Amino acid sequence: MARRAASQQINDGTPVLTAASAGDKASAAPPRHPVTTFDRVLGQEAAKGVLKSSLASGRVHHAWIFHGPTGVGKRTLAVAFAAYLLDPTLSPTLTGDLGPEDGSPTQTLVRSGSHPDLHVVAKELAAISRNDKVRDGKQITLAKDVIEEFVIEPAQRSRVLSGPAGRATKVFVIDDADAMTVQTQNLLLKTLEEPPEGTVIILVSSAEDRLLPTIRSRCQRVACVPLDDPDMTKWLARRGDGSGSDGAGGGLGAIAPETRRWVLRFAGGSPGVAEAALEHGLLSWDAALKPKLDLVLSGTFVPSLAAEMAKLVDERAAAVVKQNPDASKDAANKLWARRMLAFVAESLRVRLRERAAALGPDALLRDPEIDRLLNAIEAILAAEGHLATNVNLALLMENLVAQMSAEAVGAAGHPR
Repeated sequence: MARRAASQQINDGTPVLTAASAGDKASAAPPRHPVTTFDRVLGQEAAKGVLKSSLASGRVHHAWIFHGPTGVGKRTLAVAFAAYLLDPTLSPTLTGDLGPEDGSPTQTLVRSGSHPDLHVVAKELAAISRNDKVRDGKQITLAKDVIEEFVIEPAQRSRVLSGPAGRATKVFVIDDADAMTVQTQNLLLKTLEEPPEGTVIILVSSAEDRLLPTIRSRCQRVACVPLDDPDMTKWLARRGDGSGSDGAGGGLGAIAPETRRWVLRFAGGSPGVAEAALEHGLLSWDAALKPKLDLVLSGTFVPSLAAEMAKLVDERAAAVVKQNPDASKDAANKLWARRMLAFVAESLRVRLRERAAALGPDALLRDPEIDRLLNAIEAILAAEGHLATNVNLALLMENLVAQMSAEAVGAAGHPR
């Protein structure tokens, strides 16, 4: 198995835990965007500096890529940037930065999800497509018809207005842009190259390397990074009091100290991962699986780990069907199986980060523990591919555990 650079951020195609995973259908209601100003975006100071400089110059590029690990606030920052681009009240504040006026109608409309010229596009829009086949699809990729219907056509209908320098008349934020197929990316390319006047397109990606070189070469790139512990603590506080963190909140109450400590460690600076872990109560999964996972990573085959993983998936899927009798048990099984794979992958990333921090950069490439973790993540990626082929869930988990055990032995030459 090809060995990856040990210092690489492991999020390039490995299942990623999110609150809204593949298989969830979009709601007809527009998404709300509680964060619309840079001062409310947690972290990302370097990225905000790039965007502020662009706004101040009055020469904002028409195509952007916001890239970085999953769940660190890329889309939140993109929406805040879009709100600035669309706001005619934007002007220097007392601190010298650009900001909107208090009570700005543009900010109010963006926060409510009802601004007519801000289009946040995601694969889940397939659920409200005009095309029957697209509506009935599995929303695994960002469908060509979704890009055509929700980006290309409305972009061509852009109002030709001459607003203030550096402002836009229409902004498209394409989330999970790397979920576009090559064919879909090529379809978007012409609009990306020559958008109508006043149109800005922002691609949000957690796997920028999946975007075509022709796409990347036409965009300004903005890197987003994991949040540090103080910012993650602020995020948890906002979530707990419902004050409008990155899409989370709602008066969920105080988070127990032990849960808070675990979430900070597990999320690795990603509010998106933290939100999913809290929403799904995955601390209980950690307690049930961690001892057996430790044994597997030492090279011991533990069949009961596979059985436990399949059992937890089945329990969650059964709960979905019980709550909604019209729900498909097969679809629910696949959804929760993806979340289980993502959970295990995230658990391995925690170990990888901690091991890398303990060793330092010079020792990374020679460490067998790093090899074991990287190879286990590769095995999870392979399992995600098998899941799409309708294999039996119990067999899938058994094969994954066997592969991780074998890779642990092979990486070190012998069990620890």
